[in-house]
Amino acid sequence: MPDPVSAAEFYAGDARMYEAPLGPAVNKRSEAMARVRYAPVHPNPDQQGALGGRGEGVVTWVFNEESGTAEGLLRTPLAFLNDTRLAPNAAVGLHPHADTEEVYYLLEGALTVTTVLADGSVHAEMLGPGDAHLVRIGQSHAAEAGPEGCRMIVLAVRPC
Repeated sequence: MPDPVSAAEFYAGDARMYEAPLGPAVNKRSEAMARVRYAPVHPNPDQQGALGGRGEGVVTWVFNEESGTAEGLLRTPLAFLNDTRLAPNAAVGLHPHADTEEVYYLLEGALTVTTVLADGSVHAEMLGPGDAHLVRIGQSHAAEAGPEGCRMIVLAVRPC
């Protein structure tokens, strides 16, 4: 599998989510999927500590229909599906979800997720392998990997 490219390098040029031809059955091989290193992970300069985002994450973009980098493969409300690895103690900065719902499905390690509900209340909980986190439209969330890091599947969906 190729080394990941930096986010700056990836988004500076023609971001290609997949580097091989696709057939009519659309089967993707892992070695041709874009792997992008984000450092810091989803930064939020208005926040301190883990809520501000820190450390490194590597994202393998499995499918992506996000504006600006969309593959144009899906006709459903799926915004993206990726495989994310966070380095030890890396943190996804606090960010709102105005138009997508997002699911984290933890495969390895530990992840503390903080959710800010629409009413402003804050909920934090540690997740382990096999656990899942949902952030709804109108909520914000952040996440911090444990001391061994973590791996998770991330899925974002737009409303129908």
